[in-house]
Amino acid sequence: MLTLTNRRVLRVERDASGDFSVPAATMSSALRLPPTELRNRLDRGEVKSQVEIGQGEHLGTFRLTLRCGGRLWNATVSSDGTVIDEVFTFDRERLVNWRRRHGTSGKGP
Repeated sequence: MLTLTNRRVLRVERDASGDFSVPAATMSSALRLPPTELRNRLDRGEVKSQVEIGQGEHLGTFRLTLRCGGRLWNATVSSDGTVIDEVFTFDRERLVNWRRRHGTSGKGP
């Protein structure tokens, strides 16, 4: 398993109802996928997302998670959409299992 922690200046969008949206360029960078590959995986429904609301000492922050195959991006985000912290994890075992389920056999991550 490979884990990278970054300190980039990133923002995600948040609409008037409070829903988050991750711009394609940010998502591509976060998941370490070229834009065309990301687009293909999005079209096939292979990119999953989750939002968790901070509680207690984390009140006012959110954890955004993007998952695609063995790629996982977690970001702590402030209420205005500023990414406070992010961690990228690549799990080869999860990728192998994902490829079995989706019938792909590519060699790259």
